[in-house]
Amino acid sequence: MIFGDKMDFAIEAMVEPDLKVPSSVWGRMCVWVAGVSIGDYDDHYCGLGAPESGFSEKCDQIDDLWIVEFETMSDSDIWNFLDGKLYNWNGNIELEDDRTLDQIRSDDKQYSKFNFLTNWGEMFDRGGKSFLLAQPDGMLKVLNYDYENSKVNNYLCSKFGFRRAVKCFCDWYAQQRTHLSGNNI
Repeated sequence: MIFGDKMDFAIEAMVEPDLKVPSSVWGRMCVWVAGVSIGDYDDHYCGLGAPESGFSEKCDQIDDLWIVEFETMSDSDIWNFLDGKLYNWNGNIELEDDRTLDQIRSDDKQYSKFNFLTNWGEMFDRGGKSFLLAQPDGMLKVLNYDYENSKVNNYLCSKFGFRRAVKCFCDWYAQQRTHLSGNNI
């Protein structure tokens, strides 16, 4: 199923057809931003619960996904800044890290809200790290690292399209979870 508009923002998901009740919600998923797919829809039996909670959390944070420091940075600079603060990497290069544990925790608390799709499930493991920003002009920007070409790609979508797709997906997910739990009486 496709929730949303692939040319704006959409979530494509399905439940594996052979699941037996009771079961967790296992399936396939990818997201579409500005006509580009992120994630491996062909990866079978991925857990869909972490993305469901991740998308809901992003909707709650959507108006807080910008900091003034980003205004003078390029997309690559922003991506590298967040990658360094959250993962201690810069693209394909691991960084020296002399931060204290308290500094690492502080950076995580301050910047983890920008994380998007990374560590949300197997379907996103090979698609490159992504970050979500809410630009001052009202558009959302997904910064996604292309490991094959060592470059940061940016994709724009509307907040409305994002929220609509997330709501539809979350409603569908709740129905699937209820059905697969066997408690849909």
